[in-house]
Amino acid sequence: MSVLFGQLISRLQLSGSPTEREEILAAASNRHVFTCHQLGIILMNLKYSAERETMSKLLAPQIVDPENASSHLLPYIACESCAVRERIVGAVLTRGESTTA
Repeated sequence: MSVLFGQLISRLQLSGSPTEREEILAAASNRHVFTCHQLGIILMNLKYSAERETMSKLLAPQIVDPENASSHLLPYIACESCAVRERIVGAVLTRGESTTA
Protein backbone atom coordinates (compact mmCIF):
# COMPACT_ATOMS: atom_id res chain seq x y z
CA MET A 1 0.00 0.00 0.00
CA SER A 2 1.43 3.38 -0.95
CA VAL A 3 2.05 5.95 1.76
CA LEU A 4 -0.54 8.35 0.32
CA PHE A 5 -3.19 5.64 0.07
CA GLY A 6 -2.41 4.54 3.64
CA GLN A 7 -2.87 8.13 4.81
CA LEU A 8 -6.22 8.31 3.01
CA ILE A 9 -7.41 5.14 4.75
CA SER A 10 -6.21 6.47 8.12
CA ARG A 11 -8.16 9.69 7.59
CA LEU A 12 -11.29 7.70 6.73
CA GLN A 13 -10.90 5.57 9.85
CA LEU A 14 -10.47 8.62 12.08
CA SER A 15 -13.34 10.58 10.55
CA GLY A 16 -16.44 11.09 12.63
CA SER A 17 -19.26 11.30 10.13
CA PRO A 18 -20.39 10.22 6.65
CA THR A 19 -20.22 13.88 5.57
CA GLU A 20 -16.60 14.12 6.65
CA ARG A 21 -15.73 10.87 4.85
CA GLU A 22 -17.45 12.13 1.70
CA GLU A 23 -15.42 15.36 1.83
CA ILE A 24 -12.19 13.37 2.24
CA LEU A 25 -13.00 11.13 -0.72
CA ALA A 26 -14.23 13.98 -2.91
CA ALA A 27 -10.94 15.78 -2.40
CA ALA A 28 -8.97 12.61 -3.11
CA SER A 29 -10.96 11.90 -6.27
CA ASN A 30 -9.95 15.29 -7.66
CA ARG A 31 -6.26 14.45 -7.42
CA HIS A 32 -5.90 10.67 -7.67
CA VAL A 33 -6.97 7.58 -9.55
CA PHE A 34 -7.71 4.23 -7.92
CA THR A 35 -7.74 0.55 -8.77
CA CYS A 36 -10.73 -1.66 -7.98
CA HIS A 37 -8.67 -3.27 -5.23
CA GLN A 38 -8.09 0.14 -3.65
CA LEU A 39 -11.78 1.00 -4.00
CA GLY A 40 -12.59 -2.21 -2.16
CA ILE A 41 -10.33 -1.20 0.71
CA ILE A 42 -11.95 2.23 0.79
CA LEU A 43 -15.46 0.75 0.83
CA MET A 44 -14.49 -1.66 3.60
CA ASN A 45 -13.57 1.36 5.72
CA LEU A 46 -16.96 3.04 5.35
CA LYS A 47 -19.60 2.36 7.96
CA TYR A 48 -22.92 2.29 6.11
CA SER A 49 -24.29 0.56 3.01
CA ALA A 50 -25.71 3.80 1.62
CA GLU A 51 -22.32 5.45 2.14
CA ARG A 52 -20.57 2.65 0.22
CA GLU A 53 -23.01 3.04 -2.67
CA THR A 54 -22.61 6.82 -2.78
CA MET A 55 -18.83 6.68 -2.61
CA SER A 56 -18.60 3.99 -5.28
CA LYS A 57 -20.50 6.34 -7.62
CA LEU A 58 -18.30 9.28 -6.62
CA LEU A 59 -15.06 7.40 -7.19
CA ALA A 60 -16.14 5.35 -10.23
CA PRO A 61 -14.83 7.83 -12.82
CA GLN A 62 -11.41 7.62 -11.16
CA ILE A 63 -11.16 3.82 -11.37
CA VAL A 64 -8.43 2.76 -13.82
CA ASP A 65 -9.49 -0.88 -14.13
CA PRO A 66 -13.32 -1.02 -14.12
CA GLU A 67 -13.18 -4.38 -15.91
CA ASN A 68 -11.97 -5.84 -12.60
CA ALA A 69 -14.96 -4.58 -10.61
CA SER A 70 -16.63 -7.94 -10.11
CA SER A 71 -13.55 -9.94 -9.20
CA HIS A 72 -11.76 -7.30 -7.10
CA LEU A 73 -14.65 -5.63 -5.26
CA LEU A 74 -16.79 -8.58 -4.21
CA PRO A 75 -14.50 -9.78 -1.40
CA TYR A 76 -14.72 -6.32 0.19
CA ILE A 77 -18.48 -5.94 -0.12
CA ALA A 78 -19.52 -9.52 0.57
CA CYS A 79 -21.44 -8.43 3.68
CA GLU A 80 -23.79 -6.32 1.54
CA SER A 81 -27.07 -7.59 0.13
CA CYS A 82 -27.05 -8.88 -3.43
CA ALA A 83 -28.84 -5.74 -4.65
CA VAL A 84 -26.33 -3.41 -3.00
CA ARG A 85 -23.38 -5.41 -4.40
CA GLU A 86 -24.90 -5.17 -7.88
CA ARG A 87 -25.36 -1.40 -7.57
CA ILE A 88 -21.79 -0.88 -6.38
CA VAL A 89 -20.26 -3.02 -9.12
CA GLY A 90 -22.65 -1.47 -11.65
CA ALA A 91 -21.56 2.04 -10.66
CA VAL A 92 -17.94 1.15 -11.37
CA LEU A 93 -18.73 -0.57 -14.64
CA THR A 94 -20.74 2.44 -15.85
CA ARG A 95 -18.17 4.91 -14.49
CA GLY A 96 -20.73 6.34 -12.06
CA GLU A 97 -23.37 7.08 -14.69
CA SER A 98 -26.95 6.28 -13.77
CA THR A 99 -28.38 3.24 -15.52
CA THR A 100 -31.99 4.19 -14.85
CA ALA A 101 -34.11 6.51 -17.00
